[in-house]
Amino acid sequence: MAWFTLDDCAAQRSPGRLVRRLAKLSTSYVEALFDGVDLSFTQWIALKVIRDGLVTNAGELARELGITTGATTRLIDGLEEQGLLERDRCCVDRRVVKIAVTEAGGVAVVGLGARVVDAWNLLIADIDQAEAEAFVATLAKLLATAERLTDGIKQTEAAE
Repeated sequence: MAWFTLDDCAAQRSPGRLVRRLAKLSTSYVEALFDGVDLSFTQWIALKVIRDGLVTNAGELARELGITTGATTRLIDGLEEQGLLERDRCCVDRRVVKIAVTEAGGVAVVGLGARVVDAWNLLIADIDQAEAEAFVATLAKLLATAERLTDGIKQTEAAE
């Protein structure tokens, strides 16, 4: 079922533009809050998604962050050098390298998390609790659909 027409997607109301602009502006805003801190916002996100169990290895982290495997290796190396992350070769298959947040990494996630939460609370200050919950639920649905569609494209490309 089509919900949008070309006219509905005028620049001011285009869902793609709105999502892209929100992501860019909110990321820039939160990144600025990490100035003068030993961790970048990207490093914090990496620690957070690892700690929360969303990713367990470098490949998953690269996909989650949308960065190259080389950039991911450098990111992991830096976090490991700071004692915030550790690599663990799987005992079943030594080729598999799991990544895990250290105790110090967990402290960093929690300590800097307040900055991120405060930033989001400021960004959504003009909407009520129900709208905020609906916003997050809608984003989760859109993300799930985008992941499913993207996975379908990747499977089609692999089959060709």
